[in-house]
Amino acid sequence: MDGTHGYRISLVLPAYNEEAGLRQAIAEADQALARLADDYEVLVVDDGSRDGTSRIAAEEAIVRQRVRLLRHERNRGYGAALRTGFEAARFELVAFTDADCQFHLDDLARLLPLTASHPVVVGHRIDRQDPWRRRVLSRGYNLLTRTLLGTCVRDCDCALKVFRRAELMQLLPESPNFFVNIEMLARARQLGHAVAEVGVRHRPRLRGRSTVSLREVPRTLGTLLPFWWSRALFVGPAARSLAEDAKLQAAAWPVLLLLLVASLLFFAGLRSPLLEPTEARYAEIPRQMLEAGEWLVPTLHGEPYLDKPPLLYWAVMASYRLFGASDWAARLVPGLAGVLTVLLAYWWGRRTVGPRAALCGAMVLCLSGEFVYRQRMLTMDALLCLWVVASLALAHVALLGGRGKWEGAPLWLLAAVACGLGLLTKGPVALVLVLVPLAAYRFLDRRTAPVPLRWWVAFVGVAGLVAAPWYLALMLRMPGFAGSFFWKHNVVRFVRPFDHAKPVWFYLPGLLLGLLPWALLLPGFVRYLARRSRRAGARRPAALGLFLLSFGWCLLFFSLAGCKRPTYVLPALPPLALALGCYLAALVPSWRALWQRGSRLATQAATVALLLGLGLVAMGSAQKMLRPSTAMGLVAMGSVALIGVVFRRRLSWGGSAAAVFGVLLLGVHYLQPAYNRQFSLRGHLRRTHAQARLEHVPDVPVVCYPHRWDSVSFYLPRANVRVYGPDERPQLLAALREQPDTLLLVKSGRVLDELLRELPGREVVVRSRQGGVAVGLVRAREEAPALAMARR
Repeated sequence: MDGTHGYRISLVLPAYNEEAGLRQAIAEADQALARLADDYEVLVVDDGSRDGTSRIAAEEAIVRQRVRLLRHERNRGYGAALRTGFEAARFELVAFTDADCQFHLDDLARLLPLTASHPVVVGHRIDRQDPWRRRVLSRGYNLLTRTLLGTCVRDCDCALKVFRRAELMQLLPESPNFFVNIEMLARARQLGHAVAEVGVRHRPRLRGRSTVSLREVPRTLGTLLPFWWSRALFVGPAARSLAEDAKLQAAAWPVLLLLLVASLLFFAGLRSPLLEPTEARYAEIPRQMLEAGEWLVPTLHGEPYLDKPPLLYWAVMASYRLFGASDWAARLVPGLAGVLTVLLAYWWGRRTVGPRAALCGAMVLCLSGEFVYRQRMLTMDALLCLWVVASLALAHVALLGGRGKWEGAPLWLLAAVACGLGLLTKGPVALVLVLVPLAAYRFLDRRTAPVPLRWWVAFVGVAGLVAAPWYLALMLRMPGFAGSFFWKHNVVRFVRPFDHAKPVWFYLPGLLLGLLPWALLLPGFVRYLARRSRRAGARRPAALGLFLLSFGWCLLFFSLAGCKRPTYVLPALPPLALALGCYLAALVPSWRALWQRGSRLATQAATVALLLGLGLVAMGSAQKMLRPSTAMGLVAMGSVALIGVVFRRRLSWGGSAAAVFGVLLLGVHYLQPAYNRQFSLRGHLRRTHAQARLEHVPDVPVVCYPHRWDSVSFYLPRANVRVYGPDERPQLLAALREQPDTLLLVKSGRVLDELLRELPGREVVVRSRQGGVAVGLVRAREEAPALAMARR
């Protein structure tokens, strides 16, 4: 720099239909810069104006030698006009302001001295002279940009800024609209360029018409949110296969390892008895359908059961056909769905975030207690989880196709087929869980392949075609089905629950506890997401965004629903596990380090898993679910492993995963079957029924009160079962007096006590009171005054 002031400045004036005030703007700029700079230029960028803007600028350029006119043949937008001026600037300092004469350009004297220490100097408007609506919108917008992008500037859109040209070339805007200010400040923040802010005067607009209006708000937000998403939050590539993972990419051992681990966890203990009410009901419905040869209408005890579509029933019926009707054959279906879900999660991650992150995520999923426990249960949600993950994974990979002729169309249609199978499993919720995060991801991340509207329609159409034959056939046979199923069991159950109403935070404690020990990753994961530097953003792959959208939407949707059950959020767990897998891959520099490098956090995870396992064994022993010898053996093994982990101090993530796997494997082999045996009805029914037949008559009647337990029909399919409701107590008492040799199932507690008091001349030998139901034999009593209660 030379001269009196030492400043050499290029001032950019973007102008669009500004003929009313352009002469004044050029004159003020020329006069102010003449006082402030040794050398300068004023670059008027006519952005395709349709009035006399270009003519006036050309006339001023003739009169004023330091004024240059740059023209766009068509209107390209405010950001494009600024970029044209920035690229044409010749001096070391580049400033810009608007052509509406709302700033005193003498205030550049406050900004220019700071350019010696700050490559970016911005003004903020003191006593802003805009209408109140625009001021309110601007405050909200500035708050939003500071929160999302960390710009740390109170007035992002103040049109008086000065840049050092060398740094400005790194900040050249790509946005054509008014988002240009945010874009440049966000990039400066990511690159670590210091930004100074100085108060400047502001005056009302006297001539011309502002091109900023309320219509710009959605347009600007439509630019802000995708920019924040893909340029600040998830800057990493849309799909990657790291060179260091090349061997792992081609190797088959990760798939074999996952297959082995998942099979051991999901197929162990399949013979565990079914729990009331859900598992017993979903095992009994397909048994009765198969027995009756009915494949269209789900049937329970001779009545249509139309709460859910039939795909789970069909799968269980197929298992019964192959292996016979048993609890383990029924449990085979969710077990297989669990194994396939783990493998699909790995495939999804491998195609989008690389094999190392995919292996970490699939292992986190497979070794999460919540997922293992819920996914092993015979529920609709276990099968729905498989189809939702399949649909999301296939559609995501389809979005990575080319931007010309869309290469992902076959995968997109396969995703629609998987979603259609979800419609056959649990209804319209499958479309909701899949389409919303996909649409949000496509809007937020423009690096993905564009999906025309016709392909969204095709997705819904193909999914509908997969499910439509059953729905249409049932509606033809039962005209009231559509209203009952779609309205009552989908809409009303969501907005005004008639059962299982829970608070909005119901799922959070279960997720945090069920995710242990991997929940220990969450604090670091939050910090991993919160870092705003460009380097930190580049470490977050683009696919992580869809993982979080899928998880967050599923959790939000079911949290807002009035009816809540713990298994509903199963589809949220695979994308959450893959997100944590991305974080683990960022923590560990190579896949070998997963097995060889010690980590304090990995050691803590193994310790927590072992302590939880010991705690569950202690609880199971206290509840007499485990034999003393079994409990002592499990405690001994857990204690030895815990001592080994503590003394080793630094365990690798592979070692931690092995410890967690050991805890879960012993849990599904010993604890879960013991829990099911204690709280299911299988053992009590079979023992009591067998003894009754030996002691009394061969055909022992079975009575349920005040409702039916489906385990009775499943485990005693040939029994004569009678059910009495709460308003049928007199008929129940009369039947028990007439037929004393009866196997009775009654709700324990007050209902049982009242019933015992009303049965003179009869005694009830109660075999079990577990799980809220008492199972016993009704016999003639020899001593009428007393009620004899015996336990076994």
